[in-house]
Amino acid sequence: MGLTLLILATCLIFGAIAYFAARGPLPVPDIREAIRKTEPKRFSPRNTLFIIGPSANHNPCRMQRRLLKPAIAALIRDDVSVIEVYGQTKPTMNGEPIDWLDASLLRHAMDAEEGFFVIYVDDDGKTAFRSEAPMLARDIMERARLTGEIGPGDGRKRSSVLKKLRAA
Repeated sequence: MGLTLLILATCLIFGAIAYFAARGPLPVPDIREAIRKTEPKRFSPRNTLFIIGPSANHNPCRMQRRLLKPAIAALIRDDVSVIEVYGQTKPTMNGEPIDWLDASLLRHAMDAEEGFFVIYVDDDGKTAFRSEAPMLARDIMERARLTGEIGPGDGRKRSSVLKKLRAA
């Protein structure tokens, strides 16, 4: 019985090889063309604002997101990307998850392995500033030397946020 199963398995294996060999060669030129058309994933931290924290619900992280809301239009006009890295979850760039970027490697590269950080990397690829506390959008724009103006509506909220910052 065992010898019969061995012979049947051998026949099936050789039959499968013969089937794939009869189909013809793989379309190598088509594969090469597809590889050329795909753009490799390149990551450049230039002109990027990083918000790094232990979790998305961490108080400084929530406060920083709230403080940045008035400056979203100005950041878009100045072509600044915002990358948020919280714990070991997938980093997000402008709200979209970046599947291929490892959060722990990014934290290590930015020297922000523990705690909360706001880091801005300028157009030359150099760290323009780094802060371990939440920053007002106006201060971020000034320290990053960005030209965009923060939209109206942040005046009333600014004072309550400043009170919370002073109390912390």
